[in-house]
Amino acid sequence: MEIRQITEDDAEAFLTMQRQLDLETDFMLMAPGERQTTVAQQRDIIHKILSDGRSMIWVVADGQRLVGALTFQAMAPLKIRHTGYIVVGILAAHRGRGLGSALFRTMEAWAHSHEFHRLELTVICENRAALNLYLKQGFMVEGLRHDSILQPNGHWVHEYTMVKLL
Repeated sequence: MEIRQITEDDAEAFLTMQRQLDLETDFMLMAPGERQTTVAQQRDIIHKILSDGRSMIWVVADGQRLVGALTFQAMAPLKIRHTGYIVVGILAAHRGRGLGSALFRTMEAWAHSHEFHRLELTVICENRAALNLYLKQGFMVEGLRHDSILQPNGHWVHEYTMVKLL
């Protein structure tokens, strides 16, 4: 397994991984079949992120296959430029192997070198494995978003907002 920064050539593999995550868990934002991004659109999204210079995606590669990723989106307005928003996902077959922790270590070193001060993410309260990972990485619960997500089965779920200050 290799953790590295994404490239535009990863667009198809990245999209395949995201669609698999959508199928495997209700804890990601998109429902199965909802993601309509084309490979060309994904390539453009990756290009914009890499061109930004302040945002990044790290992937976990198992050969040519991507099995996990962490996206770091920098906030643009001057007053919150010190903040990055994080989204992470690892395919079910590869969870519990320390890949999430490795992604966070890689991202945090990069965030330090790019002078970020605040890292933010949200997590569905029922997602105990992810919550435990984030707490282990030094994040703290900052707030609760009531009924923030309506699952396809009609069930409302709450999310924690979490933060880590560097």
